[in-house]
Amino acid sequence: MVAIAAALLPEVALAHAQLLLSDPAPGAVVRSVPPTVRLVFTEPVTPAGTAIKIYSPSGRQVAGTTIVRGSVLSAAVDADDAGTYVVVWQVYASDTHPSRGAFDFAVEHASANPFATLLDTPAAGTTTPLGLALQALARWLHFLGFALAFGVVAYGMLIRGADGSGRLVGAGVLLLVLAEPVSVVGQLASLSFDGDTALAVLGSSFGRLLGLRLGAALLAWTLIATARSWPMLAVGGAVAMLDGAGAHAIPSLPVVGQALVSVHVAGMGLWVGGLVAFLRSPDGRFARYALATFGVTAASGLLLALAHTSLGTALVTTDYGRLLILKILIVGGAVLAAALRRRRAELVIAALVVACAALLAALPPPV
Repeated sequence: MVAIAAALLPEVALAHAQLLLSDPAPGAVVRSVPPTVRLVFTEPVTPAGTAIKIYSPSGRQVAGTTIVRGSVLSAAVDADDAGTYVVVWQVYASDTHPSRGAFDFAVEHASANPFATLLDTPAAGTTTPLGLALQALARWLHFLGFALAFGVVAYGMLIRGADGSGRLVGAGVLLLVLAEPVSVVGQLASLSFDGDTALAVLGSSFGRLLGLRLGAALLAWTLIATARSWPMLAVGGAVAMLDGAGAHAIPSLPVVGQALVSVHVAGMGLWVGGLVAFLRSPDGRFARYALATFGVTAASGLLLALAHTSLGTALVTTDYGRLLILKILIVGGAVLAAALRRRRAELVIAALVVACAALLAALPPPV
């Protein structure tokens, strides 16, 4: 499992693929129908279903087969009508995050187009608000499942015989499984609900990672009955590596950056899961456990934050940066609750930290 996850790490990946330029340009008025529409993205992309659709002024789909050359997509145009054309595109970035968009151009003069409403589709990051919300929900369920499935086990190694630990671990594995169909629906909502796109989603790197995560969750389910901690934690390590493989990469550190994400996910899961288990079976040794796991979480999170915001210069100028500031403030609340030994309050705040982490994972970082 670990070897497979390592093999899936992209060699070069950015955050989300964004449209850099197009020919014709958005809103352009040209003299004749261009032979092709050409799109250039900020990084190499993979088509998601029918990657480029072009609708003529009459509403006919006139795009040919999409041709992919790294970060450039192109499609021939089979039309000769004057008027407004609407171009809709959808792709996957190297790190499995979906992106979509639409623009128009006109031949000779602007006109009505039955698909002009696609130009007004709300956007959140590089996707739709619904797609972003479902992606964040799927990640929140996954992170909470990770915490319960593996953080509770780690605490159990420290404190043997914790009451109800088997039920907590089972609930965590169930959340890990439930997160995957929600994630698929989130991908489709981010792109489009059609058969071609669904097949593309399942056949993409995202689909392969989904299959591996599901396989790991089912393996964890079979291990619950054995009550053996180390094999369970080994599966947790593999899941953390899979999370890193599909996370935002750091362009200058494509492998190290994603390994850092894996460490961050593991630390966060062990911290939050340990909190849950501690509330069921308190033990004085938890303070050292919490300090270690939270320290790993905070240190790795700080490094990722600096890398994704150009050492903090994009904190107040982007949605990603502002959400990151909110997350830092909430983490501060968790630290205060821990200092006051208000562990239940710390757990509630930790769940909010996980929610912020889930949304950050779905938003495109500035770097």
